[in-house]
Amino acid sequence: MCSLKVKRQALLTIILTYILIVFGGYVASSESGMGCGPEWPLCNGQVIPVLEGDTLIEFTHRVIGAVLGIMTAVLYFRIQKSNQVRELDKASKVLILLLLVQILLGAAVVWMDLPAIIVSVHLMVAMAFLAALIWIWRRADEQSSWIKTRGDQSVQNKFKAVLLLLLVTLFLGAYIKHESFGLACSWLVCTNGFMPVSFPEMIQTGHRLLAGVLAFCIFYLTYLSFKNSWEAGLQNRLMAASLLVLGQIIIGILTIISYIEVSWGVLHLAFGTALFAIVSEAGVFVSYSSRSRRVGEKSSNPYYG
Repeated sequence: MCSLKVKRQALLTIILTYILIVFGGYVASSESGMGCGPEWPLCNGQVIPVLEGDTLIEFTHRVIGAVLGIMTAVLYFRIQKSNQVRELDKASKVLILLLLVQILLGAAVVWMDLPAIIVSVHLMVAMAFLAALIWIWRRADEQSSWIKTRGDQSVQNKFKAVLLLLLVTLFLGAYIKHESFGLACSWLVCTNGFMPVSFPEMIQTGHRLLAGVLAFCIFYLTYLSFKNSWEAGLQNRLMAASLLVLGQIIIGILTIISYIEVSWGVLHLAFGTALFAIVSEAGVFVSYSSRSRRVGEKSSNPYYG
């Protein structure tokens, strides 16, 4: 029963984390990040400010963050109370550490007037926090039956590489957004053709090249999953990731064509975060098998090949 409560709490916290990340994108796209002035934790010198305009948007973001903090604390104490396995206990402590770092970064972002580097790091910590939650959610009620398999190592490494590439791509996207480099190039070429000249054009082109490599990797993994007859669950996850990649490419183009209209910018982040969540969860799925099988047994390994 305790494990089920932990799993439900983790899922609710994942959903709220996703909402907070996407709403943070709306705060940035609507240029409402300083809606509370250079103050934290107060907002325009008040605990509850006059809720209108940019102040309403920024304060709402802070309230969602506060609720997430409470939910994370509840999740942590439920894990401690349920006497979970050591790995889950360690993951819960990492989660709390990430939360504290995120709070400090959030304060620094406001105090320092939205520096692009710190805002981008803020997003990366949020992604790491989301990944930790997903790991806890997947492991919460199955710690006794999951067996780590050596035979899946090559596939695990592929997912780790894709996840790292995705993080770098998201970091550059956030940096471009907060440095206002989004229109440094058109949707296809830069000022002097395909070769970037200025620093903003180089960053924008780098982001696109990484996105292209990422798309290829995910499409290739999807191909391998069917070619080598991996488990249906993993095939479905990779198909979902591939569809998100296609959607992300289209949304990225529309974001540039619309001159970074707020709704397209927010949707771009929403798809990117969903892609990160699916790849993270698929990585956990690969790392642990819900079937009891001998470690390293090729004949029963659905990922081998």
